[in-house]
Amino acid sequence: MQSHPHSPTESVLATASSALDPIAAPCPILAAVKARAKAMKKWRKQERLRFFSGWCAGLHALGFSF
Repeated sequence: MQSHPHSPTESVLATASSALDPIAAPCPILAAVKARAKAMKKWRKQERLRFFSGWCAGLHALGFSF
């Protein structure tokens, strides 16, 4: 008695199109939304780092070490 069915003897090669999403051509609007969200995330991170860097420079100017 076999507890699991066996795989077929012939192998099926995975092509590049079958390995990707089922949608062959991505939606340009969705790509634009994702790109804008990524740009906003990068901008927020850079703004946060600029603020922190300015804060450290201010402490250094006052004589504190950070």
